[in-house]
Amino acid sequence: MVQRSGGAYGKLYDGVETVKGFCYLGDRLNASGGCEMAVTARARLGWVKFRECGELLHGKRFLLKMEGRIYQSCVRSAMLYGSETWCLRENEVAILRRTERAMIRAMCGVKLMDKKNTEELMVMLGLKETIDKLAKANGVCWYGHVLRREEDDILRKALCFKVEGQRRRGRLRKTWKNQVEDDIRKIGLKKEDALNRSKWRKG
Repeated sequence: MVQRSGGAYGKLYDGVETVKGFCYLGDRLNASGGCEMAVTARARLGWVKFRECGELLHGKRFLLKMEGRIYQSCVRSAMLYGSETWCLRENEVAILRRTERAMIRAMCGVKLMDKKNTEELMVMLGLKETIDKLAKANGVCWYGHVLRREEDDILRKALCFKVEGQRRRGRLRKTWKNQVEDDIRKIGLKKEDALNRSKWRKG
């Protein structure tokens, strides 16, 4: 295989450029297979949306619960775009939590030195779940959608696909499938329950 230098973004292999990461349908993908780039990009975009809605989220024109609804519709939804396929590790969860907590304090007009509990502030805004839990819930919803597909569907085949050959030494990497299956076990669901949409959604 002929290898040629491709500049700052990567290298060219037989005319095909390899890169460390790229944007696909609004989501960031990176060569290592993690979702840190995607989560970081979404957190930055969340701040952009938060500042765009600054007059609605910072001012005293609306009640805090109304601000919470605006935040969920305009900011949180932008931050969770593409979260159905995220395999969240501790670092990515920390990024989401830090970003949301800073936004919650800003909406409530509270500073870190005030030492207010984040859960209390969320109740004031009418927010029931933290953003990292919602991101994992989106993964469970997508998993159920794939399980309801036909056996010969390409998504079902991709879900059950096994890579042949020997793997590297060391602990197995946590995959998206492992994460979702752990999550459904914690909430008492089974794969068969995916056919029951109402039960799956309720779970």
